[in-house]
Amino acid sequence: MSGSPLPHPRPIGLIALTAVAIALILAALYVIAAVAPPDVTLGIVQKIFYFHVGSAFAMLICLSAGAVLSLIDLLSPSDRIDALARSLIETGLVFALLVLTSGPLWARKSWGAWWTWEPRLTLTLLVMLVTLGVVAVRSLAQGPAGRRIGAAMATLAGPTSYLIHIAVQKWGGTHPQVIEGGGIQNSAMRIAFWLGVAALLTLAATLTALRFRGLRLEQQLSLLRLDIQARDLRRARKALQLKGEVQ
Repeated sequence: MSGSPLPHPRPIGLIALTAVAIALILAALYVIAAVAPPDVTLGIVQKIFYFHVGSAFAMLICLSAGAVLSLIDLLSPSDRIDALARSLIETGLVFALLVLTSGPLWARKSWGAWWTWEPRLTLTLLVMLVTLGVVAVRSLAQGPAGRRIGAAMATLAGPTSYLIHIAVQKWGGTHPQVIEGGGIQNSAMRIAFWLGVAALLTLAATLTALRFRGLRLEQQLSLLRLDIQARDLRRARKALQLKGEVQ
C-alpha cells in the first residue's frame, strides 16, 4: 500500500467545483420551480421527478465506479484507489437514500401506493442495503481485514446497479420509462430535467472529491503516527543501549 503525498484535487479545485455545483443547483431549482410547467395529470408532485431521476443517475454512476475500483484494490492494494472507492461508495449511498425517499413520494401520487415490490424498486433497495453494509464494515472493522471484506462486498454493487438499469426491460414492472419512452415532450421540462441531472451529478462529484480528500488526509495522518511511533521506539532502544553501556 502506498504512502504517497496528498492527492488532487487541490483546495482551489474543490472550491471551484463546489461553486459550480451550487450555481447549477440554484439554476435547476429556479427552472424547476418557475419555468417548467406542472404535469397535467400529476400536478406539482411531478416536479419530484427532476430530483429523483438525477439522484438515480448519480447513485448508479458512483456505485458502479466504486465497485470497479474496489475490485482493483482487491487485486492490487493501493491507498489512493481505496480512498476513491470508499468516497464513491459513500456518495452513492447518499443518493440511494435520496432515490428511496423521493421515489415513494412520487409513487403515492402516481400509483396510489407508497411502495410496490416491482423489480427496479426492489433492486434499488437491495443495492442500498449492500452499500450500507459496506460502509458499516469499513467503519467498524478497521485494518486490512475490514478493508478486504468491504471491498469484496462493494464489488456486488456494480452488477446490481446494472440490473437496476435494465430491470424494466427484462422483468417488466410499473416503473415508467421516461427517457427511452419519450415521456418528456415539453421543452421547458426537458431543460429542467437535464439541468437537474447536471446539478446532481456535479453535486455527487463535489461530495466525492471532498470525501476523497478527507480520507487521504486520514491516511497521511496514520502514516505520520506510525513514523512517530517508530521514531520513539528507536529512541527508547538507543536509550536502553546507552544505559547498558554506562552500567
